[in-house]
Amino acid sequence: MTASVCAVSYSAAMRTTPQPLPPRFVQLALLVAGLALSAGAGAQLPPVSLKPDGGLWDSGAGFYFDLGRKKLQKTRQSVSGVACNLDANRRRICLLAFDEGAEARYAYIGNRELTVDAEPVVLRQTNDELDAEGAATDGRYFYVTGSHSAKRGDCASNPGSRHVIRFRLDPATGRALRSPAASSGNASGALVDYADTGRLWSLMQAQPALAPHVGERKCLGSEPPAKAPTQAGQQGVNIEGLAVRDGQLYFGFRGPVLDGVARVLAVDADALFGSEAGRALETTMTSLALGQRRGIRDMVAVKTGILLLAGPDDSSASQNVGWVLAWWDGKPGESSTSVVQPRLLAALDLGGVKLRNCDKELKPEAMTVLEETPSAYKLLVLSDGMCDGGPLTFTVPR
Repeated sequence: MTASVCAVSYSAAMRTTPQPLPPRFVQLALLVAGLALSAGAGAQLPPVSLKPDGGLWDSGAGFYFDLGRKKLQKTRQSVSGVACNLDANRRRICLLAFDEGAEARYAYIGNRELTVDAEPVVLRQTNDELDAEGAATDGRYFYVTGSHSAKRGDCASNPGSRHVIRFRLDPATGRALRSPAASSGNASGALVDYADTGRLWSLMQAQPALAPHVGERKCLGSEPPAKAPTQAGQQGVNIEGLAVRDGQLYFGFRGPVLDGVARVLAVDADALFGSEAGRALETTMTSLALGQRRGIRDMVAVKTGILLLAGPDDSSASQNVGWVLAWWDGKPGESSTSVVQPRLLAALDLGGVKLRNCDKELKPEAMTVLEETPSAYKLLVLSDGMCDGGPLTFTVPR
C-alpha cells in the first residue's frame, strides 16, 4: 500500500466513520507516509526496458585494415567510440575509434545503413597499442582518448594508451585536418590541426578518488586476471567514455567502480592541450551512482546535459548486470564527497538481437545522437564484439 493510498483511506474513514480507526491502522499509514517523504524526489522507478527499433544495420563489406585475416576480423569487432558531425552537404559523417591498433575510420550514416570509408585515420605514428576507447566532437575538433589502463589479460602496463588526441575539423568535409608537424604549436596563434597530450595521467594521479587506482600494472576489476593469477585485482583506471560540452572534456571511467559509484573527470579542453597559455589546468571530479558493478561505457553531450551508457564494470563477476541509459545534467556534486544520482531512462533489452557469422558478442560501447526531440532521443549504438560495430538504433523516452 502506497503512502497516498493510506492517506486517502484514512481521510475518507475519518469523514464517514464516527468511531476512531484502530491504532495499528493509523500507525501503519503514518509510517508509510513518513517513509515516502524521507525518500524524497531522488527516489527513482526502475527504468523502462527498451528494445532496438529494428535489426542490425547493413555496413556493406565493412571496414578494411591492412592486416592478416584473423587480425582484420578482430579489429573490425573492436569499435569502441564514435563521434559524428555534418559536412557541408548535411551528410552525417562519423569518426569510429577501435581499441585495436592506432587507427580510426570514417563512416557515413544513411537510411539504416553505415557506409564505411576506406581512408585510414592514423591517430598516432607508433606501434604502441593506443587502446582508443572514446571519441567526441564539438564541431571544431575531434577528440579521441586512450583507455589509460593496464592490459586486461596480464596487468602489463600500457603507456601507449595514456594519450588524448585532438584533430581540427574541416567544415566542408566534416573530416579531421591533420598536420602532425604543427602539433607543437606556432607563434602566430593559428589553430593547431593536430595535438597529442599525455597530461591526463598526472591529473588522475592528483585526484584522491583515483590515485590508488593509477599506476603501473594496476589490474582491472576485483579479481586476478586469467594470465596472471598471482596478481590481485586493483580496480585500475579504465576510461571508456568521452564527451565534450561547453569547452570541457568529460572522461568517463568503467573502473574503478566502488559501492555502485562510477567517476567522471572534467577538464578544460584548451588547457589540457596547452593551447591557451597561462590557463590553469583545473579538474572537476563527479561521482555518479549508476548501480552496483556498473561503470561508464560511453557518453555523449546533448542540449541539456550528458547521456550516459552504463554497463558491466571490469570485474568478471559483473558481466550480467546489463546496460542502461541515463541522463546527467553535467553538474558536479555540492562537495568532493557528494554522489550525484543521474536520471535513469531505459534498460537495453538486447535478447532479440541475432549475431551474424562475423560477430562474436554484443557489448554496447559507443553511441551518438541521431535526433533529439522534446520527448525522446534517437540513438545509434555500436558494440564491441560485433563486426563494424553492429549498429542498432534506440528511441529513448526523455
